[in-house]
Amino acid sequence: LLATGSDTRTWEMLAGLGHTIVPPVPSLFTFHIKDDRIRDLPGVASEAFVRVLDTKKEHPLESSGPLLITHWGMSGPAILKLSAWGARILHSQNYRFAIEVNWLPHLPPSEVADKLKSLKNTSGKQSVLKNVQFGLPRRLWINLVSHAGISPDDNWGDISKNQINDLTAQLTAGRFEVNGKSTFKEEFVTAGGVDLREINFKTFESKIVPGLFLAGEILNIDALTGGFNFQNAWTGGYLAAKAMDLRF
Repeated sequence: LLATGSDTRTWEMLAGLGHTIVPPVPSLFTFHIKDDRIRDLPGVASEAFVRVLDTKKEHPLESSGPLLITHWGMSGPAILKLSAWGARILHSQNYRFAIEVNWLPHLPPSEVADKLKSLKNTSGKQSVLKNVQFGLPRRLWINLVSHAGISPDDNWGDISKNQINDLTAQLTAGRFEVNGKSTFKEEFVTAGGVDLREINFKTFESKIVPGLFLAGEILNIDALTGGFNFQNAWTGGYLAAKAMDLRF
């Protein structure tokens, strides 16, 4: 049984035995982003809908869930899932691409705009920065409001129609430029490995080399965050062990 994970030397050996190796690329990684809207906000988390811009409409790269702001950019399940689904596409772009973040994924943009217009009429003397809306983290709200051109001295009654439109866009369709994977640590999982067509998944035995069993990340299997990659390794090892026990 070989269960060496994403090990280049092992893949070279298996290729020499006749196995096909799908080229490995990073999967489950964080996005490196430098942007004033998330500067000084490490540890802040919020539900979000994220999509990679300029991808094919028939195969959109998009994800939703908790988004975590880090010292280096963005992480959390919403980002990690996106990195897994787009592992090869993002690799081909050298991890230089743009994303759009909707910080209010459960509200239509039109409803967000209507709420802001209503605040202008009903809370005209209240500070925009201090009057946090939509349950967003306070510091994130302040940064998004500031980026919409609203000053700390502005009250709801002071802001213009254009500022309301800008704030709506910041809340529901903020564009962020990604400039590489996070430099803090390498990806959690690697996509690629032994071609799955060459494995008997009832036993995890090689179809190319009888008597050789393969399990875990040595295979071309990578799953989403949430323990699924661990489960793949444990299940493959268990089935291979049962098959080897019966065989030998």
